Amino acid sequence: MQPTFRAPAPVEGAQSDVHATGRRHALADPAVPVSDGAKVKMGLFDKKIRELIPYLQNHIEMMTDNPNFLTPQPPAEDFLAQFEAFQDDALAVLHAETVLRDAVARRDQRRAAMTAMMNVRAAYVQEASNGNRQVILSSGLDVKNPATRVTTLAAPTNLRAELNGEAGVMKLRWEAVDHARTYPLQYSPDVQPRQWVQLENTTKTQVTKKLEVGMTYVFRVAAAGTPGQSNWSAECIRGAA
Repeated sequence: MQPTFRAPAPVEGAQSDVHATGRRHALADPAVPVSDGAKVKMGLFDKKIRELIPYLQNHIEMMTDNPNFLTPQPPAEDFLAQFEAFQDDALAVLHAETVLRDAVARRDQRRAAMTAMMNVRAAYVQEASNGNRQVILSSGLDVKNPATRVTTLAAPTNLRAELNGEAGVMKLRWEAVDHARTYPLQYSPDVQPRQWVQLENTTKTQVTKKLEVGMTYVFRVAAAGTPGQSNWSAECIRGAA
């Protein structure tokens, strides 16, 4: 919450006058400026620390011996003490952030150099071990697991057809299948036996199509890749509206 400036309370027993602003001012105070509707603007939370410190310093300088503000609230001594404490802590944090940033940069450079050395070391261990698993493990390095050959693909799941508000337009979606490269998508009128027609063969897991309004359609999708084609998914039935 940004600080709120409050006018000092009237001196007890002093006469007061009500102005157009609705505030009461002691008649003993200096002449009250004529209001032109101006409002104080600070934007403290939009200022970075490096901007805020000189902003506050300038405010303190401008308020010092300012005849327009003879009784500032909070009092000048308290305000200055709070500013100096804030400035000390803020500068300490800025220094620590600079030190940390430099340390992170040095660490990242060292890591890159260490990675390059480890790559050379790994090549040496690979050659010296002649590809023997136990010999490689004796170096403290890991051994890659042999690649597993994929022989079958799972059928796609969660096939659904969604309307998007445009006449006849449907968006068909399904879950991705590991190792699938394409997805053959078919549709049929909702009749038996099914009359399957290729609707799309896509690398994505969603397709938008415009079909005849008033018809009910059945959809199915499969996954295809190096092992061949999977079984067809469960059917999805939806009317085009």
